[in-house]
Amino acid sequence: MKRLLFVAFLFCFAAAFGQVPNKSDLELNNLPADVTGQWKFHAGDNPAWADTGLNDHSWQHLDPTQFMHFLPQVRRAAIGWFRLTLNVAPALRGKAVSLIVNQYGAAEIYFNGVLIRTMGTVGSGNQKEDDRRSIDEPLTLQLSNAPKQHIIIRYSFNRSNPVIGYGFPVIRATFMQMDSGWNTLFQEVNFYTTRAWVSGCFMLLAILQLAIYFFDRSRKVNLYLSLYAFMQLFTLCDGLFKPILQGTNAYTIMLTVFNIAAPLDFIFLMLMTYAFFGYPKSRWFKALAALGLPVIVIQFMGDNAANQQVLAIYNMMFYLLIIAVSVKAIRDKKDGAVLFLTGIIIAAIFFLLFSTNGFIGFQSDLLISFEVAFAFLPPSIILSILLAREFAQNLVSLRQKLDEVETLSARSLQQEMEKQQILSLQNEVLEQQVALRTKELNRSLHELKSAQAQLIQSEKMASLGELTAGIAHEIQNPLNFVNNFSEVNTELIDEMQIEIEKGDLEEIKAIALDIQENEKKINMHGKRADGIVRGMLEHSRSSSGQKEPTDLNVMGDEYLRLSYHGLRAKDKSFNAEMITHFDPSIPKVNVSQQDMGRVLLNLFNNAFYAVNQKSKTAGTGYKPEVSVNTYAENGQIIIKVKDNGIGIPEQVKDKIMQPFFTTKPTGEGTGLGLSLSYDIIVKGHGGSISVNSVEGEGTEFIITIPIV
Repeated sequence: MKRLLFVAFLFCFAAAFGQVPNKSDLELNNLPADVTGQWKFHAGDNPAWADTGLNDHSWQHLDPTQFMHFLPQVRRAAIGWFRLTLNVAPALRGKAVSLIVNQYGAAEIYFNGVLIRTMGTVGSGNQKEDDRRSIDEPLTLQLSNAPKQHIIIRYSFNRSNPVIGYGFPVIRATFMQMDSGWNTLFQEVNFYTTRAWVSGCFMLLAILQLAIYFFDRSRKVNLYLSLYAFMQLFTLCDGLFKPILQGTNAYTIMLTVFNIAAPLDFIFLMLMTYAFFGYPKSRWFKALAALGLPVIVIQFMGDNAANQQVLAIYNMMFYLLIIAVSVKAIRDKKDGAVLFLTGIIIAAIFFLLFSTNGFIGFQSDLLISFEVAFAFLPPSIILSILLAREFAQNLVSLRQKLDEVETLSARSLQQEMEKQQILSLQNEVLEQQVALRTKELNRSLHELKSAQAQLIQSEKMASLGELTAGIAHEIQNPLNFVNNFSEVNTELIDEMQIEIEKGDLEEIKAIALDIQENEKKINMHGKRADGIVRGMLEHSRSSSGQKEPTDLNVMGDEYLRLSYHGLRAKDKSFNAEMITHFDPSIPKVNVSQQDMGRVLLNLFNNAFYAVNQKSKTAGTGYKPEVSVNTYAENGQIIIKVKDNGIGIPEQVKDKIMQPFFTTKPTGEGTGLGLSLSYDIIVKGHGGSISVNSVEGEGTEFIITIPIV
């Protein structure tokens, strides 16, 4: 990299300060013929200098095809005369030839002492002069039979801005045949038309890439490409609008933008390269970027050739750095690196030609046209092609994945339909089996299905299977008792009829008593089944209880004692210590007293049940305790119900709030209590209910009710 940068400096400076040797009179032997260093120049303004017999040996030889920067004698003179002596070959004498003229300023062209063309208005001051940019303007010259003939140009350069861009010679002239096809070509392909369509390309690229970036902000490469295109557009606009806006405030603004954009465009080109290959910014880039500000400042300093040289060298350094990064990308086997490097090399070569054609004395409109196009467009166009290819590849990949998803979706849908058909067939078989067992069970199942629909709608069931299994399990035992005692009563009635015929009243009374006892048992188990169904329906039904201000301390104490005495009525041996810590400062809260009472009673019953079960196995040292604690905190009423009973196993702790889940033996619990309590607290009152439990040590339920 250091060697490349050193070579670039040497080449650019050598090209910049190289001199073109002076030549004698032009030998017009063949066509076409370019006129370069055969011109002579004299500062000042004297009409006598148009005379063909004037002795011009003391005039200065110079090459007006160079930029104005490199002709300080012309720039300082403001007005002067150019003379070109032609040694016309005999074969061309007396013929008409075409003279293609490019000039920047104001000129009066004399041929053999006769004024043949005026380009602008020549004057000695800003007010008198009217500049004109002539591009490939053809003049018809009728050569005389004299061996020596003269082209004399009166020229002024006053009003033009001193900062001249690339490709603006003072005067360039080419002799051609009248019917030459090159004449048409040079008139159609010129510097301005090239800048115009190149500017159009950069404008389209800038807008397109900026739009793509706005749709996907992660694509920094599109942003940098857009900014590079905008900078090139600003740079090219200086040459496009200079003849139109020169001398106006608008041109001053445009020139300022040019001086800033010219060094910045290659910074964005470098950023674009790093972003495309995914490389971090190197120290070389950071150093060159830091030099950007001094280069911009130099563009505003004075009117000298060094400005253009510094800018050309600065931009060439970026080309070398981009080439180095591209070579690294090729070694790393980055996609598109070879094509990108090819475009950068092409652009660097044409940029070098474009930057030095005025330095080394070789210029033509056709060459400059190609240089403008190929010096700046290839990197952006090639990168756009690579990005478009990447987008197309992503699109193809996306379509392939979409096809795969559609195929998998169709397969999954087919499998789902097959599963549905299998489930449908299984359901039909199950329904037929259930229908064959008992008509009474069908009626119960109909009620259960209605209850299931309500539970699903209110989100109280985890699955339909668990609900059906739980209800069927709980209702089967009382139904078995009902069926068995009904069959026994039928047999007893048959025996009673026999005894009635015998007239044995004692036996009839005994049978009647048995039937009566059986009816009580049938009634008891029927109520048990009815209670299970009503409990399920109550759980699924949304509470519509009226909320009113309630003292939770009073309610807690009342239901604690109610629960304790209820259990004592069933089991006289049961005993437990009740501990209460009621905060007297808590306010009343709006709750449904019926629903809240159901919640507290369920928690107290569970707590007393847990300590009762543990007392049967814990031994004499165990003392059953159930405590209730209330207090206010963070705008909520906290109720804690704690026992030192058997606790809840860790593996079932997450299931205790599910409907019909219970750890109690069959017949001692339906599994709806905690589920119903959860719905009342969370959905009915906007609170929460949680549990802390250690198996074998005890359980604590925590209820929070917001204070409204």
